[in-house]
Amino acid sequence: MTLKNYNAQGAAVSFGTSALTGKILSVSAVQQSREVLDISDLSIAAGGAKKSIPADIYDAGTVDVEFLYSSAQALPDITAVAETITITFTKATAAGAAATFAGTGFISSRSTSECSVGGVMQMSCTVQFDGETAPVYSVGS
Repeated sequence: MTLKNYNAQGAAVSFGTSALTGKILSVSAVQQSREVLDISDLSIAAGGAKKSIPADIYDAGTVDVEFLYSSAQALPDITAVAETITITFTKATAAGAAATFAGTGFISSRSTSECSVGGVMQMSCTVQFDGETAPVYSVGS
């Protein structure tokens, strides 16, 4: 398959119930992690390698979203309950379907930018995926 579009222009983030809107400037990489458990014991010879196994569970992850902000908009509600958050990536081909990354989560932090001469108002928020509906990546076409 020849991919025709590596451009991120057109990517979007949607919030299921809060209907948070704004002109998206950037969406960070989704950061997920799984702990590594050290199972090294005293039988390992000096100079030998530690032994590790993966933890049974993983952190569902976070994503940071930065967008233009107008004082006519509501702030992201940091007290809101979890909702479905969907990141839609740009289509790889004009006729194809877009890839998505979706799961339930909530706003764990939010911030406004400083106001300065010649500056534009920006807002950023961090979404913590809650693991109730684990974030799932759906491949586009």
